[in-house]
Amino acid sequence: MRRPSVTSLKICAIALPAVAWVLVTSPVVLAQAQQENSETMLTYSRGQAILPAYEGFHPNADGTIDLWFGYLNQNYQEELDIPVGPDNIVSPAMYGPDSGQPTHFLPRNNRWQFKVRVPKDFGDKEVVWTLTSHGKTFKAYATLKPGYLHDDIGMQREYFGEPPVGGNKPPEIKVDGPMQRTVKAGQATTVTIIATDDGQPTSNFNERRTAPARSSLTTSLCGENADPITCGTPNESAGVMFIVRGFRMNCFMFRGSPAAVTFDPPQQKAWEDHRGGTPFATGYVYPPIPKDNKWIVQTTFDKPGTYVVRCRANDTLLSADADITFNVTP
Repeated sequence: MRRPSVTSLKICAIALPAVAWVLVTSPVVLAQAQQENSETMLTYSRGQAILPAYEGFHPNADGTIDLWFGYLNQNYQEELDIPVGPDNIVSPAMYGPDSGQPTHFLPRNNRWQFKVRVPKDFGDKEVVWTLTSHGKTFKAYATLKPGYLHDDIGMQREYFGEPPVGGNKPPEIKVDGPMQRTVKAGQATTVTIIATDDGQPTSNFNERRTAPARSSLTTSLCGENADPITCGTPNESAGVMFIVRGFRMNCFMFRGSPAAVTFDPPQQKAWEDHRGGTPFATGYVYPPIPKDNKWIVQTTFDKPGTYVVRCRANDTLLSADADITFNVTP
């Protein structure tokens, strides 16, 4: 019998306390339950485990199917490195152990991090991503159960917003130069990224007509509703209902320690931080788009090793990635 997924474990955790309150009246047990409930409201800078997440399957025109994974790092500051191996493995063997999953884990919520492509006759089989961190092991089970279907529209709805009426195509991104590079430690190398977008979605959640493609306007699903109980910060942001629409490109470490690389100019946060510095926080203003849609980033690695830098173009609802592998020599 397959073990329950992380999602099903959460459901059990919600249901069980209601029964316990009815059946158990011991003051000691009640005190323990109250303490556990209060601990779920805490936030942590470090020391917590990473939860892998199966984010649904996407059917392709040729009949193949992409199984998408992301993760939730429960820490607000700690970034963990978990090499491919027993603590970071995709199974069964025909799809792993290395299926392109991250080995460097950014804080908080990080969606659509990698996909496993399976044939159209995949049937009722499953792909499992297993992560062990801070002494705890969690698994994400990818299946083709109908409830996990995410077509292009479904992927965009992950951000609690209706896709544009006129449609929205993913951004396009390409690297000017080789995707695999050999550089020396301490020597700066230039990465030029060309990223373009179709101008959708517009800056307003409820926009239904042609409008400027990119803006720093701060609008939300709540419209004019200012009731802090049902909308607004922090309630609204905590539910990922607040997103400042726009287009941006940023690079971040996907495999390898972040302490080993320096980006110039410094890169924006790539994770969903509702406290600030990302489109998921109120007051966010998109940086200007460079001339000819060319982002130029200087990368410098301070020690030898093999690293993967991911550059992601994101229009708020869809994204496109380019992964550059650096072999850094002494």
